[in-house]
Order: sequence, then C-alpha cells, then structure tokens
Amino acid sequence: MILWHKLQEKKATLLDWTRQQDTLYMVLLAIVIGILGGYMALLLRFAIEWVSLFWTGERTWEDAFATLPWYIYLLAPTITGFLVGCIAVRFLPGGELRGVSGVLADMVQRRGRVHPRQLTTETVGSALAIGGGASLGREGPTVALGALLASEIGQRCGMNEQQLRILIGCGVAAGIAASFNTPIAGALFALEVILADYAIATFSPIVIASVLATVIARSELGNFPAFTLPEYHLISTWEIPAYILMGAICGLVASVFIKAMVPTRDFLSRLIPDRRLRPAAVGFVVGLLGLLLPQTMSIGYGTVESMLLEHIEPQLLGVVVPLALFLALILVGKLVATVLCAAGGFPGGLFGPALFIGATVGALFGDMAHSFSPSYSETYGAYALVACGALTAAALQAPLTVMLIVFEMTADYHIMLPLMAACSVATLVTRSFGRASVFTEVLEERGIESYWSLEQSWMRSVSVKQIPWRSIPRVSGDARLGELKKVYGSSSKGCVQVVDDQGLMIGIVTFADLQNWLIDPALDEIVVAAEVANRNVAVISEHKSLLDAITILDRETFEQMPVVASDNPRKVLGMLSRNAIFSTYHKLIVKHGEGEHG
Repeated sequence: MILWHKLQEKKATLLDWTRQQDTLYMVLLAIVIGILGGYMALLLRFAIEWVSLFWTGERTWEDAFATLPWYIYLLAPTITGFLVGCIAVRFLPGGELRGVSGVLADMVQRRGRVHPRQLTTETVGSALAIGGGASLGREGPTVALGALLASEIGQRCGMNEQQLRILIGCGVAAGIAASFNTPIAGALFALEVILADYAIATFSPIVIASVLATVIARSELGNFPAFTLPEYHLISTWEIPAYILMGAICGLVASVFIKAMVPTRDFLSRLIPDRRLRPAAVGFVVGLLGLLLPQTMSIGYGTVESMLLEHIEPQLLGVVVPLALFLALILVGKLVATVLCAAGGFPGGLFGPALFIGATVGALFGDMAHSFSPSYSETYGAYALVACGALTAAALQAPLTVMLIVFEMTADYHIMLPLMAACSVATLVTRSFGRASVFTEVLEERGIESYWSLEQSWMRSVSVKQIPWRSIPRVSGDARLGELKKVYGSSSKGCVQVVDDQGLMIGIVTFADLQNWLIDPALDEIVVAAEVANRNVAVISEHKSLLDAITILDRETFEQMPVVASDNPRKVLGMLSRNAIFSTYHKLIVKHGEGEHG
C-alpha cells in the first residue's frame, strides 16, 4: 500500500514537471492529437464509403454510374438530406456553424472551445450526406473533427486560449495531412488558413501532428497520393501567359463560387423555413441534376482523376457530345450542386468541390488552348492539374497551402512555375472582390471578424496585472480645496483619488475637473474635495485582460483609468495609463513575432 502511494506521488510529480515544461508538454499533446486525428480522418473516410456502399453497391458513386438505377439518384440525397436536417436541428438548434467555418467561429467567439456537439454532425451527418450523394467534400468535416478532438484534449489539460489555438492547429493539420497524404501542406494549411501564425513555438507541434497523422493514414491506405497524376511538361514558355490567363479565369469562377453562397442561403431559408426539410428538398434537386450529369454527385475525385489523365468520356444520357460542351455543362452543374448543398444545410466540406471545379475549368481551358495552338501547348490534363490548384487557392485564399499540396502529390518541380503564376493571379483576382473565402463568407455574413481573432487571443492572454501601473495620490472627501490643489500640484501624476473614511474611491480629480475651481481663492477653505471629484469614472478590474483595457480606451478619450480590486469596484489598486497599455501591446507583438510568446 505504501509502495502504491509512493508510485502515485511520483506519477503526480512527473505530470506536474511535464506541465511546467510548456514546449515539451505541447509536443506530447501534439503527438496524441496527430495519432488520434489520423484515425478520425480514416473513420470518416470509411464511414462515407460504407454509406455509399449502402446506396450504390460501390465504395464511390463514380464506380456505380454505369449500373445505378435512376431512382437511387433521387432517393439517396433526399432521404439522407432529411436525416441530416433532423441531426442538425437536434444537435445544433441555434443554427451554429459547422466544418472549417464553425472552427473559425469558435476560435473567435468561444476562445478555441470547439462545441462538442459538432462531433455528431461532422461524423454521422457528413458520412450520411456525402455518402448519400451530396456534392461536397470530406476534408472540411475531417478538419472540424481534428479541431474538436484537439480542443477537448486542450480543455481537459487546462490549456489557455493561445495554447488551445496551437492544439487546434495540430488537429487541423492532422486532418488535411491524412486526407491528401501531404504532411507539409497539412501543417501549412493550419498555419495559413486557421491560425495565420508562423511563430516557431506554433510551427513545431503542428508539424509533428501532421507527420504522425500521415503515418497513420499511410499504414492503412498505403503511400499513395489522393489522385493518380500524369507527368507534367511545359511545352513552351509561351504557355506561361496562357496559365496566367487561366489563373484569372479561375479567380473569377472562385469569386462566383464564394459570392453565390449568401444569396442562395437566404433564398432557400425563405423558400423552405423548416431546417429539417430544407436539405431533403435540395437533395431531390441535386438528384435530378445527377440524372443528367452523374459526375456532379458526391465528392467526385474519380472524375477529377479522369480529367487529369484525360480519360473523360463526354457522354450525356448515352450520347457522345463535344468535349468542350460536356466540360462546360459539368462545370455549371457541379457549381450549382455544390452551392445548393452547402447553402441548403448539408454538412460537408468545400475543399473537394473546389478541386473538382478547378480541374473542370482547367480541362475546358486546356482543350480550347490546345485546339488553338497544339504545337505550343500541352494537352488539357496539364491545364486541369494547374487549374485544380489555382481555383482552390483562390476559393480558400490559401495559395501557399495549395501550391504545396499539388507539389507534394506530383513531386515534380517543373509544375511549380505555371502553378505559382496561376495560383497567385487567381488569388489576387478573387481578393479584388473581397477578402472572404469559402470558409469565411458565412462568418462575414454573421458579423464575425476572423482576421482579428489571432490578435484577440494574444491580448486576452495578458492580464491587467502584467501591465505596469502606477500609484495614485489620495485625499479624503472632507479635505478642503486648498489641500486638494497642493496634493495635485506636488504629485505630477495628473490625477488625485478622492476617498471616503474606509479608503474607498468616491471619485477622481483631473485638471479638467479642477480648473473651474482655480479662479476664486476664497473657495479653498469652503469647497471640499468630494464636491470637485468626478464620480463618473471608467475603471477596469484587476482580473481583466489587455484586450479589455484596449476596448475601454478605444471608446473613451481619457489617458488613464483606475485598476480596481475584483471583489470591490471602489477599491483602487493603481492607475493604468494609455501609454502603458499600448507599450505592452507593442512588446507583445514583437515578442510573439520572435516566437517567444505563448
């Protein structure tokens, strides 16, 4: 028994020591999150395949197009739409955001505490939706699951907001890395899209989680890229202007993709107010579209691979049509189906559809370019590959991540020149229409400023107690005006605190309060300090943060304010100046930029 108690004490001591070593502790948690995140990504992937197997008899919808009865196109998305609508109403009654948008919203509004109810909507709901034919991707739900897992672990381990952000980045990186078999791009996606933070203290745990998730995925699926890709060739330097033009077109299509979400969502919510029935109605429409263009159903990675390898069979209802016409119809159909599904309440991601739409734009552009100048241009598969990255980069507003994903999948340096040009141009074109991405457009609609969330977390992590404040002279409320003048003049603090018999603040006297009493010296022995004091004083509690202090100063004009005890708003502990607040803020920015903070 004594031995058991000693072992328990040593265990507790070891845990306490580990927690005190911030970097080591974060790395250990990143290892756990990377492993669990990899398995969560596999679970969602297999769950989608199981649902698809139930409806189509195949693991993917593309494998069943030739034999699938017409009624399955209508029944599968309609029934699964009703089921996911019921799940959403049950587990997210307030219409909370899901997927990557939900993660970003929780990081801003809930300080990194991702709502655990997303576990059901993202796992069960996304598997039902995507496996049932909804035109969405699995990467968004995988990211949300990784973030939820990381947030729960971080909260149970007592992490602060800034540490929670890093752990969420680990979960996100694990999800992307396991989905695409791209560990570098997984880490960069978390840094570029979710955290917007490249400090060393942030970078290291995220890379570890991304690598481990990739190892887990490869152990089950093998070391294969998400797509089978052709060998890339740049036929002529004259192709670079063509790729730049294609990048601009991708940027325009991405803008349409993003901007169509809000009006479609508003239209559907007015047309079908019941959130349980809305996905079912949308699913029926998507099924009708699938009867004509089955390639628009579900994720569509098989169709993307066919475009890249130039194995597309341009047939509509069994009739062969020109390739350009077929690709144009696929482009419009997939865009409409994806916007309807996303706006209609289906859970799922927009990363996959962006890849599909990009590949279609590139294949269409490449087919026309090669027809116009076959000697100076590659065939349409190469353009589909580059546009796949360009449109996704623009839609996600994450060019570096997408460049790395394509590069990791191809392992071909020759593709980098046209890819960099097209991704950069596409992103700039889309950004000229606004900063929103497919992840943040719904945040902007709800007035949630995601770009401000990083600095908010920094400032919330600094307590008012960590900001240097100074002492403040005091006089009794019964003190005469003459005494008040002497104390004010000799202090050089710019203000005097007027207190009662218990030493609690009655008010504050500044020069603006005092100047009206300076004209007549006869008042020095008549007027008391309590009459002069300004009782309408904005104060800040000692347990508040730097963000709270800046928020108060942002709406006020005074240069300093009293810091009061958390248990008594009239007990002044010191005076906090505007200069001290913003000096602390600037030091925080510099410190974080050097990777030393948090």
